[in-house]
Amino acid sequence: MDFHQPVLLTEVAEIMNLARDRGCYCDCTAGGGGHLERFLQMTRRAQFIGIDWDPEAIDFVRERLLGYGQRIMLFHDNYLHLDLILDRLGIREINGVFFDFGVSGHQLASDDRGFSFDRDCPLTMNMSPDNRSLSECLAQADKNEIMRVLKDYGDVRNYRRVGSMIFEQRKKLRTTAELRDLVVRNTPKPYQIKNLRRVFQALRIWVNRELDNIESGLPLAFARLAPGGRQCVIAYHSGEDRLVKKQFNQWHQEGVGRKLNKKVLRPSVSEIEYNPRSRSARLRAIEKCA
Repeated sequence: MDFHQPVLLTEVAEIMNLARDRGCYCDCTAGGGGHLERFLQMTRRAQFIGIDWDPEAIDFVRERLLGYGQRIMLFHDNYLHLDLILDRLGIREINGVFFDFGVSGHQLASDDRGFSFDRDCPLTMNMSPDNRSLSECLAQADKNEIMRVLKDYGDVRNYRRVGSMIFEQRKKLRTTAELRDLVVRNTPKPYQIKNLRRVFQALRIWVNRELDNIESGLPLAFARLAPGGRQCVIAYHSGEDRLVKKQFNQWHQEGVGRKLNKKVLRPSVSEIEYNPRSRSARLRAIEKCA
């Protein structure tokens, strides 16, 4: 499986303040386990929780981190259930929490996920089998909602025309190839590739309620941080980063949190060269005040 190279690995590991080598930390988006593996390598006593709502990701990470025994606890779940997981483990506070909102290479390449316009897959686009599929979402949506999704989540060029055509054809659309052809037919040639990326991104965010999850998940995790604990977030989409920035600014202004970087941190030129996926990554971090 290809879960991509972890992004901003050195920066994240440093910000999480693992040098203390104590307490419990949570990776709410375990993915391929790259960040978790680095955290475990840097410590000897600290414990870690990994959460991901993709069962294939959890299976992969469990095999990858098998040698770390009881220091790592993995859960196939949505990070919105962090409270329930911590209560089940008898953990009142955690010392750090990490979110990486990217999509894995495995998910993009999967023949049954429908995330990529380069593949001919069913119109699912769900990160978890428990989520509704894109086909189900389209069947229940009206034209204005589809246009709003394309505009707000993807900044799609000519979103009105593309949204109208998706609405009209929604009951006939069965595969990503059919959706790709519809977008191409209704987009000027110079903008087709960019528009395809934006349309597929917007629909994926919508199906998985990604922005809603972020808006709810950030404060939920912050509430379980111990004083001095840190929340570290990597976002890739402007809508994601806006939510993170707004929430961190609010906590900073209220005096309950201290922002650890005044400006968003981005990957170095060398990281982008060997890991192109990192190009759009934006890292923000905040420390909970005592």
